[in-house]
Amino acid sequence: MKTEALIYVPSDTPEAMAMATRKVAGVPLIIRGVMTLKQSGIKSLSLLIASSQRERIVRFLGRYNDSVLPEIKILEYEEHYGISEELAKKVVENAFERLLLINSNLIFEKELVHLFKETPMPQGGSIRCKAGAHSIPMYEVSSNAIERLHKEVAVRPRSIETAIRIMLEGGDVAIVNKPAEINTFLVTHCRERAVAEKSLAEAIRLRIDGPVARYINKRISLPVSLILSKLWISPNTITAFNIIVGVFSGVFVADGNRYHYILAGAILFQLASIIDGCDGEVAKLTFRATKFGQYADTLCDNLSLGSFITGLIAGYWRQTHSYVAFYIGSILVFTTGVTFFWMIRFLKKNTDSASLVTYDKQYLSKLKEQPKFLMIFIKYGKYLLKKDVFSFMFLCSAIFGVLYWWLFLATLGTSSAAIVLTYLNIAESLKKRTPTVIASEGKNL
Repeated sequence: MKTEALIYVPSDTPEAMAMATRKVAGVPLIIRGVMTLKQSGIKSLSLLIASSQRERIVRFLGRYNDSVLPEIKILEYEEHYGISEELAKKVVENAFERLLLINSNLIFEKELVHLFKETPMPQGGSIRCKAGAHSIPMYEVSSNAIERLHKEVAVRPRSIETAIRIMLEGGDVAIVNKPAEINTFLVTHCRERAVAEKSLAEAIRLRIDGPVARYINKRISLPVSLILSKLWISPNTITAFNIIVGVFSGVFVADGNRYHYILAGAILFQLASIIDGCDGEVAKLTFRATKFGQYADTLCDNLSLGSFITGLIAGYWRQTHSYVAFYIGSILVFTTGVTFFWMIRFLKKNTDSASLVTYDKQYLSKLKEQPKFLMIFIKYGKYLLKKDVFSFMFLCSAIFGVLYWWLFLATLGTSSAAIVLTYLNIAESLKKRTPTVIASEGKNL
């Protein structure tokens, strides 16, 4: 089996060696490297470990389905954790023309691997990674560099640190400068694991758009998600629990008269919005994101929203005994359905994702050649349709006793969204048909 990458356990100190199998956010550091490489498109890799670590690594890899794992070949250090001629020969035989070398204790992101792949390899040389003036223990070496190592260890075994230095010393060197937005963290001591977990959580938070999600919801959900990750709670279990919370929010809001019941419903809906982030965060932190999980998360959102909308309609009717509640409610349900229809249609036709967040990233954020007023409306209006925003607004309204105003405001918002998305899809459909019509007319002429 030819391998594209080698994750090595450092042998310079006993603590650094032991760190490879210590968990950060529920996943051993070396497994975290394996899964990140898989996400980056690496299909086969080798692990260079101490023999005492094999059982623990294999056992943890067993938690994942084989379909989400790359092909893995496990190599073991010789006595005194050195690289012998025989071990170097195995590395040479298994390696492609370019071999990525990564310290097992390094937390990194798939974007950094992409940068390496985009960098031309110097003839017979290597590629190093730097963050400012500091070196990052991730390298890519050519087959000639590996051959140099093979010749050196034929004399006597070398440590992995010396072996890397030998491979990097000969030939030209290219430098990959790590952008600030790509997160890396080298864990060298046990006490640094908590800092590494906070670094992972902060990287997730900073990628979130919208002030409510970034500065309120994520401040609550991420610490909870770190705990759930360590307990190895399934993301789908979190989603199932969130469905219950979301449904009960609508039950309380449907009371219509008692302030504390209505407020409890709004609090539960805000809680559902926060928990809604936990399943995705746990999936990211523990590399358990699945297509089924995305569908389950979308279903959870829709059930929670459907329950709350039903509660608004029933609550307003019980408060006023006016049939306006059902007229407005019917419009709200219909326009919400139209909005979701266009979103889901796009996702099924153009992406492999089942998450509605992808619709914003892949469609709304890339819209061009539309009237300026429409682009401004979409740019700011889409935030009002995000669950974290309107759930927070619902809570604030419930505190001041005016929650049922949102029956009318939400109807206005979903109606606008349905009209805009219908216009965009019809315009896009006509635009695609125009060249076909012109071509057919040209043939007739």
